[in-house]
Amino acid sequence: MNEHDLYMNDFMKIFETLERWGPGSEEDTKKALLAVPKLPESILEIGCGKGLSTEVLAKCSNAEITALDNEQSALDRLEQRFAQQCLVDQLNTVCASMTKLPFPKNSFDLLWAEGSAYVIGIENALAQWRSVLKKHGYLMLSDMVWRTSTPSCESIEFWDQEYPDIQLVQTRINHMKKAGYQVIDHFPQSENAWLNYYTPLGKRLSELERDLADSSAFKDVQNEVKICTQFGHEFGYHMFILEKFNS
Repeated sequence: MNEHDLYMNDFMKIFETLERWGPGSEEDTKKALLAVPKLPESILEIGCGKGLSTEVLAKCSNAEITALDNEQSALDRLEQRFAQQCLVDQLNTVCASMTKLPFPKNSFDLLWAEGSAYVIGIENALAQWRSVLKKHGYLMLSDMVWRTSTPSCESIEFWDQEYPDIQLVQTRINHMKKAGYQVIDHFPQSENAWLNYYTPLGKRLSELERDLADSSAFKDVQNEVKICTQFGHEFGYHMFILEKFNS
């Protein structure tokens, strides 16, 4: 096993038992969906993970939901979750990359991307995903943003490595308008959403410390938990609800 494969193997070992693969909460997902002016008939969720947000979308709408992720094990867990909740009639799963969505133009009323658009860059996502969205359709995405214009050196050093494109909220809004979207609403993700992710992740690291203490992946995730726990007031996810206003 080469160095990259070993890193990814250790990384997935950390996350395999965790339901959440990023900060989030049922309340924030509901709040964002309620901010969409018109309930959708078709939703594409991009980077759905194990389907916690997908389940909320299904229970709070009658939409047909296409859930896309590039990790088949996550989709398997999502399908299991929907079977347990008797929601399978609303669900289609697609194992594919978000970099090239395998759908025709004008396919969906609503695109949903909680904590996933950063993978290809927010400005790229705004441009590339636009074509599969119907005219005057909606896009909800969350992005990591600065909550202060004077972050600490520790926060700057961390995000320079992890997400160099982190921006202030107003900068992101300007990007969204330039890309042909109207900003319908936006709000900061809640503290509860942050704790829903970092509390179980911290416990998982404690469980694995004896086995993975020398692992690069373990050290990276451990550092993330440390920074995001200590300096979390300086940054966080922000939810943006957008309308495509050009044809």
